[in-house]
Amino acid sequence: MKKIILTFTLILLAFISQAQSWTATDLNGTTHDITTYSNKAVLVDISAHWCGPCWSWHSTHIMQDLYHDFGPNGTDEFMVFWIDGDAGSSLQILQGGVGGSQGDWLTGTSYPVIGPNGQGNNVASNYNFSGYPTLYLHCGTGIAPEISRNEKWVFWNDVLNGCSSAFQYQNADVTLLKHEGMQICSSGDEATVEIYNASAYSTLNTAEIKLRDPNGILVYNQYWQGNLQPFAHTAITLNYLITSPGLWTAEVVSPNGYPDTRPNGDLEGIEVTLGTSNVNPTVTVTIVSDQYGSETSWTICDDNLCYLAGGPYNDLGSSGVTTQSPVIGTLPANTCLTFKIEDTYGDGICCNYGNGFYTITDANGLVVAQGGEFGTEEEVKFETGNATVGIVEIVNTETTDYRVFDIMGREMIMSTWNDYRNLPYGIYIQNGKKFIKVKQ
Repeated sequence: MKKIILTFTLILLAFISQAQSWTATDLNGTTHDITTYSNKAVLVDISAHWCGPCWSWHSTHIMQDLYHDFGPNGTDEFMVFWIDGDAGSSLQILQGGVGGSQGDWLTGTSYPVIGPNGQGNNVASNYNFSGYPTLYLHCGTGIAPEISRNEKWVFWNDVLNGCSSAFQYQNADVTLLKHEGMQICSSGDEATVEIYNASAYSTLNTAEIKLRDPNGILVYNQYWQGNLQPFAHTAITLNYLITSPGLWTAEVVSPNGYPDTRPNGDLEGIEVTLGTSNVNPTVTVTIVSDQYGSETSWTICDDNLCYLAGGPYNDLGSSGVTTQSPVIGTLPANTCLTFKIEDTYGDGICCNYGNGFYTITDANGLVVAQGGEFGTEEEVKFETGNATVGIVEIVNTETTDYRVFDIMGREMIMSTWNDYRNLPYGIYIQNGKKFIKVKQ
């Protein structure tokens, strides 16, 4: 919340709402007339590619997550448009790295982006505002009020309340929310999925979840029972051990025992990857926090215990970083562990308020995990190896001594171990064996 206050201090957002209607072409060449979306809740984010607070909000991925769940490929009740209001917007600028851009605005963004060729500036001119970012929630036609940025589900609740007419599905309806993927160790793990009651009127009491492997083979069914109110969500752990990487698929069906009359969003991919293995149990965790260190904390735990932890840290008075004291610890051997880092505001530790980052290395110098750009949290799984260093057995060893001694036990000086030319004639001993140098 303090960042929102800071944003208002730095970029004044006094504005007067007015009726807005516009037609514009996005980066993919698709033309959008906003009046054709009058049956949906439509979020218009008027930002600028150089705007720090705009980037901070974009980096939470809240709009992307909600668009995934409730946009055209979800329940199809919600629409998002991102507008670069700067007249100098271009594709190269939006890809990041030039023109004062805060970063890459396009990678991972599936909703329409409108900016280049003056398109974004033309859209922004339909709104009366005095600072970036300003978000408007269109509901039908007429005046679109501003909607405040907030944590994901608080923000979504504001969308539901601000445009209730778009969310009036009467039948029982359940959907799967976006899955961020999972890492596993060699021992495997169970997937957790999140279901959402998308009905406006029916309480969800039962549902069935199907799990398919990367080959599309149905491997598990799980039945769920509960009392999920309209627009509520809950997490469900599937009691099936996933031991191989790949793209698994979950599907939720049969809300309250009936066929799903709106199957939008019932399928969700689960990208399974293998975590780093054979990690030396002694690890070092390095945290470089951004301006708001008090938002950052982390743990390393297995399924039962936590072994290392850090944060929250102190804040700075302005944008910048603080290198925290490294935490060094020895973890149990041959154990699957999870490093979890959290940011309470939801914008990670990089990059608008300082280029913060985290790194985990083991005693052998192996980088187990590193990062900094994430939303509310990030998890990394890894597996430790043995705590002892392996020793190669050496069999039938023999020590060779190339020094040369005379029969009196005096060591002879030689230029190399096998250069006998300067030795006087006589009897000598080398490596426990006698030899005689005679005149040739």
